[in-house]
Amino acid sequence: MTSVHARSLLLPALCGALFTLAGCGGGGNELGPADSLQASPEAFTVNGGPSCFRGTGPTVHVYGGLPPYTLKNSLPSGMSLNKTTLNAAGEGFTVTLSGTCIQSLPITIEDDMGRVMQVLVTNEHD
Repeated sequence: MTSVHARSLLLPALCGALFTLAGCGGGGNELGPADSLQASPEAFTVNGGPSCFRGTGPTVHVYGGLPPYTLKNSLPSGMSLNKTTLNAAGEGFTVTLSGTCIQSLPITIEDDMGRVMQVLVTNEHD
């Protein structure tokens, strides 16, 4: 009787653990591939309506490669980044847009091994 009772307690605990892992992607590698960089989102567009957007945009998270990551803003008058360096995979930076209209402007991300990727930013109006 004790083993049946122990199993009946163990089964819900195991199911809960499996559901927890399924909910977070199964416990996979969140660091990303060591031989390439990834960002989420890789590109974004904001639309400010009658004029180009002014304000806080999305947070971009960087994965893969070898941290630290160096960020380079190609148009400081059109957007700003809250950080210039990310020290760990999965860390993010937030983009603030100045209201300047821009089309596919890159933010360059470089890892410690010199691997480079770009996140493309578009700020448009109707």
